[in-house]
Amino acid sequence: MEPLKNIDVLIDGGMILSMNKDRQVIDKGAIAISGDSIVQVFSSDQLSKDQAAKKVINAEGMVVIPGLINAHSHLAMTLFRGLLEDLELHRWLEKVWKYELSSLNEENVCVGSKLALAEMIRGGVTCAHDMYWYYEAVMALSEEIGFRLISGPPITGIGGLDFDSMVAQARNVLENAEKYHYVIPIIQAHSTYTTTPRMMDTVLELKEEFGVAFTTHASENKSEVEDVTERFGLTPIELLQSYKLLDDKTILAHCVQLNDEEIEMLSESGTHVAHCPESNLKLGAGIARIGEMLEAGINVCIGTDGPASNNDLDLFGEMRTAALVQKGLYNDPKILKAIEVLEMATINGAKAYGIDHLTGSIEPGKKADIVLVDFRKTHLTPRNDVYANLVYSATKADVSTVLIDGRLQMEAGELVAFDEDALMADVQSISDKFE
Repeated sequence: MEPLKNIDVLIDGGMILSMNKDRQVIDKGAIAISGDSIVQVFSSDQLSKDQAAKKVINAEGMVVIPGLINAHSHLAMTLFRGLLEDLELHRWLEKVWKYELSSLNEENVCVGSKLALAEMIRGGVTCAHDMYWYYEAVMALSEEIGFRLISGPPITGIGGLDFDSMVAQARNVLENAEKYHYVIPIIQAHSTYTTTPRMMDTVLELKEEFGVAFTTHASENKSEVEDVTERFGLTPIELLQSYKLLDDKTILAHCVQLNDEEIEMLSESGTHVAHCPESNLKLGAGIARIGEMLEAGINVCIGTDGPASNNDLDLFGEMRTAALVQKGLYNDPKILKAIEVLEMATINGAKAYGIDHLTGSIEPGKKADIVLVDFRKTHLTPRNDVYANLVYSATKADVSTVLIDGRLQMEAGELVAFDEDALMADVQSISDKFE
């Protein structure tokens, strides 16, 4: 093979799990990166002895995967980690809203979000959804750090915000979406129980006008379904359908309490589901019927939810939990295979938000969002089934090196863009003031 020109980074010698449409695996492969994009993926034995690169990363003993995608979260809730424990969802929401409305400002939201970005990069996450207050400041932070963020205006009745001002701000952000490189702007609504029909009509208008994805919480627990049904005469899923918001540009977080007809509705409309198993378990919400959703052809991705209800942003832990609880729920060890779980954490998340042309797999032309997992560990030996090792045995501590957009964000376990000690001290100082 002739030497490639203008290569900035060459990753060589690792086992590559491409997650491309053929799910190609290269036992000992190389990835050539120019600028922010992947130029070529090939076997190491094809590498020219004369191949030059500004940076060569030795991936011997590593498994190389696409950056993980956290499909649903509230990043600055790192500030409330461990503060709201052993509560049912609605009691938990009452308490967290009290803290948010009385204690949060742009500065401490940015500090909490920055801690979240550091935590996720350490865990191999290169792209994450965020729904939270002061979203424009966090979008700017993501651009500064170089982290791929899915975020945008949330429409909500929480906090008594002025509706017209909220919509004007949303429109301004979406009209200027081209200024972002790392941020993927979307439109959001907190839920069907914190919005009005007028709000949701506006969400549909903005979604269609700007061609963006839409996400909201839906059917997270039984009391939500009961309360929405009593108020509107429809379940959350039926209500979203009445608003014309179920389609292939919509991502619903949770979907724990669905009936058979609602699973069919999501399938027929092409609506995506962001599964958050650990938060659902911790809040006593239940276990989503992911096996049946996948069988119905629904695209399911995976998220952590916020670190006040999880209590971390660890997608390796989330993958393991997702796999195990489905096997127990259905009494079927075959119901959710390891490779399917890795799909949920990579390419499925990219498909859900319409960014699978950018990320979610390792292939030429896509952005270089790449993670090296160190398999030179006792708990990852032997390597009989690499997907099983990743889902059932690996932890976020096994992540060695992370690139986003071709830029090193962590190398050999060392974060590039963060002073972690100072950041942790700042977060602790903010949290200590909550009463």
